[in-house]
Amino acid sequence: MSAEEVRKEWVRRYNANPEGWRVLAGRDSRGYYDLVVLHGSELWLVKEYPLSPYDSVGFGVRERIDESEVLRRIRSTHPFGFRPLNYMQIEEMANAFRNEESVDRIVRGVMETKPVSLQNITSPVVMQGPIMHSSAPILSERQRELDQKLRSELESMLQRRHPHLLRQFI
Repeated sequence: MSAEEVRKEWVRRYNANPEGWRVLAGRDSRGYYDLVVLHGSELWLVKEYPLSPYDSVGFGVRERIDESEVLRRIRSTHPFGFRPLNYMQIEEMANAFRNEESVDRIVRGVMETKPVSLQNITSPVVMQGPIMHSSAPILSERQRELDQKLRSELESMLQRRHPHLLRQFI
């Protein structure tokens, strides 16, 4: 499925249940962007190529996963989500920026709150994340195989639709 279809599915599922999400991001050896999204026993793997700062093309796949030590470590971190800031937190954040102070304490406090669905956000300021960054966000041999299939699909599509992007400049 296309990366755009995968994103729409993420949003729909996140809005239905905003708790327990984990997101890993990275780039592979060829410069393609990888996203790994975990929720419960499901994993989505997306591979994309940026066409511009505002547009990308890519493919994604969803599969069921088993618990592993790597997943247990990832799940021990704060879950991904959208967390609205209350007016006191917004004011504290603004004051910290104005006074060039650390915002770590404020961020930690916000991260302790539960993520909310997008339609329940009423605050003008929202904190999104965390997104863990890794040079190799692939978690298992099975995901490595899926990653190779997605890379092959992406390169075939780029060759057909955007061949100029794959040529070296002289």
